Amino acid sequence: MIFSVSTCNRYRRDERDFTRRRKLSFGWVVILILSGHKISLQNGLNKFFSALGELFRLPTASGYCQAKQKIKPEALLRFNEELCRDFYRYYGEDGEVRLWRGHRVLGADGTYLNLPDTAELRARFSVQKNQHSGAKSEQVQALAVVLHDLLNDIGISAAIGPSHSSEKSLIASEEIWGKTEKSDLLVLDRNNAHYWLIARAKAEGRELLIRCPRQSFAAVNEFWQSNTRERTVVLPIPQSASTQNYVRENGLPESVKVRLLKFTLENGDQEVLLTTLCDKRKYPRDEFYDVYGWRWRDETYYDRIKNIFEVERFSGQTEVSIKQDFYGVILLASLESVLSRDTEEEMQQEARDRGNERLPQVNHAVSYVALTGRMVQLLADEKSSLEQVMMDLEQLFRTNPIRQRNGRKYEREKLTHARKLRHYRYTKRVIA
Repeated sequence: MIFSVSTCNRYRRDERDFTRRRKLSFGWVVILILSGHKISLQNGLNKFFSALGELFRLPTASGYCQAKQKIKPEALLRFNEELCRDFYRYYGEDGEVRLWRGHRVLGADGTYLNLPDTAELRARFSVQKNQHSGAKSEQVQALAVVLHDLLNDIGISAAIGPSHSSEKSLIASEEIWGKTEKSDLLVLDRNNAHYWLIARAKAEGRELLIRCPRQSFAAVNEFWQSNTRERTVVLPIPQSASTQNYVRENGLPESVKVRLLKFTLENGDQEVLLTTLCDKRKYPRDEFYDVYGWRWRDETYYDRIKNIFEVERFSGQTEVSIKQDFYGVILLASLESVLSRDTEEEMQQEARDRGNERLPQVNHAVSYVALTGRMVQLLADEKSSLEQVMMDLEQLFRTNPIRQRNGRKYEREKLTHARKLRHYRYTKRVIA
């Protein structure tokens, strides 16, 4: 698909791009974006053409930068979409797609990305300021949301926009909401406890599980004060003019039946969960505590793409480059999860057979480097044996696995600005 003419014609930014035979074709540039991440442009080119045995055709870094600008970033989202579709098709045929009571469990949480400070990015994204004055007190930022399959650990789609835009607006976008399917269960944080979102999910056959703040809906506030642990209520449309206009313009229901669940946490605090799954027999109350706990996997996913994949180490300073790098990392993370899945399951089964209590997990810092190091052989080199490449990757995925002990908690260490700087400049590079 990467090398097809139709893909090139669809995702080139100008109809004149990639019409002449040059050193860098559309497909090669896409693979360079994936395999050359985290290293300098020229080193990425040297590594790529050396793996192909084409050093005599080595282009300049400037030529590569110009070629990159000819590709729409959405091409990488499209490749990720095809990867996810194949995953659900082939693993679904074998019954190996992880579901909860027949539902895909999806998360859609936001995270901020720090961007290079250029005039173009300042105009397109947002500038955050602190209490001090001067250019050093300002930071260009973007808000990103990934539609994340919490049980299968793949990023289905992603959206990026200015950091001053709301998280709910990105969730409602075609890149996120448009990639959900009927019967999907979206597990969302309390920032998304909005009536229009609940009404839209109900109207379009999606299911929701949301943590509610104390001041959200009147029925929820009353439930907070009660001694009951569960209640089914009907939420009427709020008095907010913007909410009423949105609901009526989109033909959404003006009342929604939901189920409220109250849980007491380990520290004694209480939280209320709201869900559209109202069948008490099919969906037992106690299971929702664990289901909402899976939302933490959103946090570990962002930790991976920020600290191991280093998504904020951008290869350019234009909007196109920023989006290419971001969508490319999402594609890499999905590919790494899919390819390492079988290896991790084999390692865990071997550990169970030995009677081990702590099951091993693939070390993403190792598997990421192994994958990017063989991207050329995997996608571009026709002479390479795909079977041999996969055998090599499987062996590398097994190296230095990690094991987590349940119940472990670590207090977050407060770092000075100097120690933070040293961590991001040196420690992260050593870990990755």
